Amino acid sequence: MNIPKLFKTNFLLILSLAMLLINLLLIVILTSFNLIVWGSPNRLVYIIFFYHVSGAWLAYLSFGISLLFHVLYLKKRNVNWNRLGTNSIIVGVFFTAFTLATGSLWYNATSGDYNNIFWQWSDTRQTMTLVLLLSYLAFLIFRSMIEDKEKKAKLSSVLGIALFPTVPLSYFSAIIFTSLHPLISPTPGETGNIYWDPVKIFMLLFNLIAITILFFYVIQKLGELDKEKERLDKIIQKRLIEE
Repeated sequence: MNIPKLFKTNFLLILSLAMLLINLLLIVILTSFNLIVWGSPNRLVYIIFFYHVSGAWLAYLSFGISLLFHVLYLKKRNVNWNRLGTNSIIVGVFFTAFTLATGSLWYNATSGDYNNIFWQWSDTRQTMTLVLLLSYLAFLIFRSMIEDKEKKAKLSSVLGIALFPTVPLSYFSAIIFTSLHPLISPTPGETGNIYWDPVKIFMLLFNLIAITILFFYVIQKLGELDKEKERLDKIIQKRLIEE
């Protein structure tokens, strides 16, 4: 095994995982010694909060970047832009599901509002995030059903743009409508809100940077898979012609 080559090709993954692990250790240490003040009895389960917010950030980022790539495809007609847009949606779908799972676990473990129930339809952000997830899952299913490459790229780009409003709707739903989601507030003592301090902000930003690096790594690898698939398709077509 070529260790230097393996490290070089997976540098972003190694860097991201190392940062996430370091941050996890710091969170465990700080919460264990009550050095992170939550405004409520300290619980180690608040670790989930940092990863829930980071997952939501990456989901929104992925869909935002997919919008850009799909617009570029319609303008430039370069199929690579469409592939990048689709790959960004694949990452976004995964982290949207991750966000819903960690959000339910975190809120169930730290709030009495859910009464040990993991889902609450009255929570507008939770419900709209589910709509967001199902919308982009439908996008991937729809795209996979089209065989013609040019038609697939064109229609999926248009659909990718049309679905993007579900992203801001998911985020702003907790602000516009009633939601069980707490807000991060600089003022301690506000009911239902999370009081932030410089330590919390640092830990959260550290996690956001680490998970954003992970996004670029995954997009890079998905792009490589697309190239390999295209190469194999050409080989298969060539052999079919020869036969």
